[in-house]
Amino acid sequence: MRVDPTPEALRADVHARVAADGAGGMLLAGNLQGTVDLGTGKLSNGAIVARLNADGATLWAHRVPGELTVKDVAADAEGRLYVAYTAPGAVDLGNEVKGASAGVAVFAADGTAERAFAVGSAESEGAGAEPLSLSPGADGSVAVAGRYVGTVRFGTNVTQGSGSGSPFVALYRGNGTLGWAKVRPGVKGSVRDVSRDAAGDVVAGGDFQGSFSWAGASLKGASSPSPFVVVTGADGTERWARDLGVDASVQGVAIHATGEVLVVGYTYSWLENGATGTDGLGSAQLFTQRFDPTGQPLASRLFLGATPEARGELYGVEAVPAVTLMPDGDAVLFGYTDRVTDFGVDKLKPTRGDVFLVRVKY
Repeated sequence: MRVDPTPEALRADVHARVAADGAGGMLLAGNLQGTVDLGTGKLSNGAIVARLNADGATLWAHRVPGELTVKDVAADAEGRLYVAYTAPGAVDLGNEVKGASAGVAVFAADGTAERAFAVGSAESEGAGAEPLSLSPGADGSVAVAGRYVGTVRFGTNVTQGSGSGSPFVALYRGNGTLGWAKVRPGVKGSVRDVSRDAAGDVVAGGDFQGSFSWAGASLKGASSPSPFVVVTGADGTERWARDLGVDASVQGVAIHATGEVLVVGYTYSWLENGATGTDGLGSAQLFTQRFDPTGQPLASRLFLGATPEARGELYGVEAVPAVTLMPDGDAVLFGYTDRVTDFGVDKLKPTRGDVFLVRVKY
């Protein structure tokens, strides 16, 4: 049976990230192609920001006037929305707030642009920073991490990134000035996720090729991208770092008030004592790895899934875009997969590509 295609006027492609607003509702930001109505009027083609209450009703939704691509979002206790973004050039965020080509935009609880600050400054043709993750603190500062290409300035430090990108993590104060930045110019890779605890300590995780040192530890990557996790104090002091072997990727990180660190990702090899071994798993499997405040491994868990099956556009579709640690130390993972997976309570079979929410006891 052949079904008529959806009329072009009704098509819309939305890529959005969400964050809890502290009052039981949600803040979201993303990019839209087409036209949608979130309940407050039609929005078309571009970047959007919105707020929903605890019942899911839209309180406000706006199109951001500037041409930008949303990379990550977060919220603070006052309901402000923080958006990490990139753009072809300088952007107008509305309310007389201007932004650089790569930076963080802050929107007030009513959705109006409040301020913006640049992340890195390109010093050569084709250079620039790409903020991929951010985490605001109670004092208004923001940890930002990602990758940079070419000659980029962070504060007074001018650094040369690799052609495919080098990882960075930086802390910006409440007024947008740079507190500190950690760059590794000789390394290929990026920081995929960054998180902070109440004291302001920063954990970052990603992938790398090459070698670098952190807090006196030497990390050596394989010929293919290798996962790593690093921890930095609120003042920029490097605390500890680990690489997780080969055949794995970091999806998210979180740090508890006790200083313990959680790393979540996928691995093709058996994971034990904080690193992968030589025993293959046949296909990528979801893992969690816990480290103590000094970087020593505490507990590894694998959530085994069936081998991916070819299903048109859904082949091995899986990710964990959100990770958090509860006050009692339990981990909450939000992600999606198209494979039968055993999350420790039973094997769950997706219809096609289903989302999952898992709380992991520790």
